[in-house]
Order: sequence, then C-alpha cells, then structure tokens
Amino acid sequence: MRTYIFILSLIMSPILLGDTLTVSQAISVALDKSYAIRIAKNDADIAKVNTSYAAAGMLPSITASLGRTGGVNTINQSLLSGQEINRESAGNSGTNAGIALNWTLFDGFGMFASYDRLQTLKDIGELRLRASMQQTIGNVLRAYCSMVRNQALIKAAIERVNLSKEGLRLASLRYSVGRSGEQEQLQATVEMHADSVALIRLKEQLRQSRLQLNATLGGYQDTTYVVSEEFPSLTITNEIMNPDIIQQQNPDVLAVKAGTIAADAMLRQMEARAYPTLSLNSEYTFNQASNDGSFVVSSSVRGASFALTAQYSLLDGFRLGQQIEAATIEKKNTELQTEQVLENLRTSHAIAKGAYQTGKAIVSMQEQNITIAEKNASIALERYTQGVMSNYDFRITSQSVFEARSAMAQAKFEMSISALELLLLTGSITALMQ
Repeated sequence: MRTYIFILSLIMSPILLGDTLTVSQAISVALDKSYAIRIAKNDADIAKVNTSYAAAGMLPSITASLGRTGGVNTINQSLLSGQEINRESAGNSGTNAGIALNWTLFDGFGMFASYDRLQTLKDIGELRLRASMQQTIGNVLRAYCSMVRNQALIKAAIERVNLSKEGLRLASLRYSVGRSGEQEQLQATVEMHADSVALIRLKEQLRQSRLQLNATLGGYQDTTYVVSEEFPSLTITNEIMNPDIIQQQNPDVLAVKAGTIAADAMLRQMEARAYPTLSLNSEYTFNQASNDGSFVVSSSVRGASFALTAQYSLLDGFRLGQQIEAATIEKKNTELQTEQVLENLRTSHAIAKGAYQTGKAIVSMQEQNITIAEKNASIALERYTQGVMSNYDFRITSQSVFEARSAMAQAKFEMSISALELLLLTGSITALMQ
C-alpha cells in the first residue's frame, strides 16, 4: 500500500507554477497583435477602396473653372485713315467661367473588364487576409502544442528523478546494512545525477518553446506562465479527410483561382483597345471682357457646346497585338499555378492524413504501454525494497515508465500537428478565427 501511494504521489505531483494560458487566449492575442494580419487587413481595405465604378472609368468627369484677368496699357496708334489714338492708362479686364463634362460612353467594354478585375483583386485581398489569419493560428497552435509536449516530458522526467532518488535511498540503506556493495550505491548515484541533468535540459527546452510561443503572440515576453496539460482538441471529420475540399475552401487555392480571373479581365481590357471608343464632351462657358483702349469697350458671351467623338486607332506599331499575346500567356501561367498549388496541397494533405491516422494508432498503443509500465514499476519498486531485485533491473523498469510517457507525449504532439495541418489545408480552421 505504501508503494502504491508513493507511485501515485509521483504521478500527481505538480511540475510548474504560474498562470495557465489557454488555447483560446493565445489565439485571441495573436489575432489582435499579429503584424502580418494587420498588414494583410490594410491591403484588403485598399483593394476594397479601389473597387469602384469611378476607378474602372465608367463614370463621367466634371470640371469647373473660374478666372479673372486685368491690366493697364498706354496706347499710341496711327490708323490708315490718318486718325491717331493716344490713351494713357487704358484699363482692361476679363472674367471667364466654365463647367465641362467628359464621359467615355464606349471603349470596347474595357471599363467593364476593368471593374471585374478590381472586384477580383478585392476578393484576393480578403482571401490573403483569411490565409494570414489561418497561418497565424497555425503558428500559435504549433508553438502551443510544443509547450504541452515539453511540459509532459518534464513531468515524466520528474517522475524518473524521484524514482532515481528512491532507488539511491534504498541502495544506500542496503549498503549500510551490508546487503549490497558500494558499487550499487555509486551506480544509483550516477543514475540519479544523469536523470537530474536530463531534467534540467528539458526545462531549458520548455523555456525556449515558451519564447517561441511568445513570438507568435506578437512580442517577446519572458513570462512564467504554463499551458494546458492536454493538447488542443482538433476535431477531424470525414469531410476534412477528403482532399476534394481543398479546392473549395483552401484560401491559397481560391486566391490563385481568383488570380486567373484577374488575368482574364486584364486580357479583356487589352482586347477592348482594338475597338473604337465613343466619348461625349460638353461645356458651358461664360466670358465677360472690358477694354478702354479698344473699339469694343465691353463684351459678354455665354453659351453651351457639346461634341460626340468616335476614335479608332488604325496603327500603334503593333504594340497592342504584342500586349494581347503577353496577357494571354500570363493567363495560362495563372492556370498552371493553380494546378501546381492544388497538386502540392493534395500531396501535403495525403501526408498529413497518413500521419494523423498513424498517430492515432500509436497513441492508442502507448496508452496500453503506460498502464503496463506503471504496473511493472510498482511491482519492481516493491521487489527492490524487499531486496529481491537488483539495482540494474530496477533502473530498466523505471526507465520504461519514462520512455512510455515520453513516447505518448511525442505521439500526441505529432497527431495534433497532423490534425492541424489537415485543418489548415482544407481551410477548416475558420471556427478558431472567430
């Protein structure tokens, strides 16, 4: 009974002190402070602002003007009739005002292609923002899972150190009563020191993983918080295991698809230049002038005018044909990029899917191994206490507990990372973005 209580106390002993940072808290902080997300959001806002009928050239432009002129002149004139005109400080002044309208009525539907392209660029900006948010969440969860694993490894290492200390105590007791030699005591001391050194290294590894998590949260803070003892719960459904969902929800795939649409709109803009353009120009003007040194002392003119102009480029040095050909090739490139990205993501999905399924199988097996190893360690400690087991055999048995727990922590870590990759690849991590 005493041995069972001792083993239980090792398993339940706390490993760290400090506030616990939950997964939701970590994600919330990262989404709020991430520079990448803030930059992507600004880019998306710029694309949204630029998406307008005016930017596409569909709306008319109206300009107004107002001017005032004046001067003083000395006039000396001799006319053919013999008349002479001599005037000192003859003043002149003028006022002009006008409002003009310029409107492209038809440009080969290029303005509509331009608007479609701006709309697509806005969609791409939103997709890039979504991708940035998902990538940030992925980085946070990877670093978080790393901390959970390292905490589990430290917990297992502490259990091993405590077992080593108990082994050293029993070895020293056996040596003091003459039931074993000094060599067994010395060996137990060496093993206890080795386990302590390994624990120190794991604590440093945990500190580094905490700093990595801090970096994903938007800044360096060497705090002493801990994370949950359990890995984040990431639900993987049959739909997520299906690679076809990638082309429907993955923001990177959707972005390159939108890039193809934008390239097609650019091509249509180029092709529109092969058509004539029709423009409407209208103007209303007002002019008033006075001149003391002229035969016309004052005048006033007001009126409206308009012009409907059709224009067609007969020859531009064959530049338009070259530009259309280049735009056609660019569109083909975006189509190839879409296929390439989709193929790469399908391969990554297959790898993550296999790793996730393998991880589930390993975790299930390791759970059985831990149960067996703990029971074996409890029996070994009892036998070692009774003096019917050697220090070497006790060491092997206690080591198996640490190895089983370490293997479990690593298996859960790999399974969680694989599940995370599946969520990212299929664009199914949206719920964590809220």
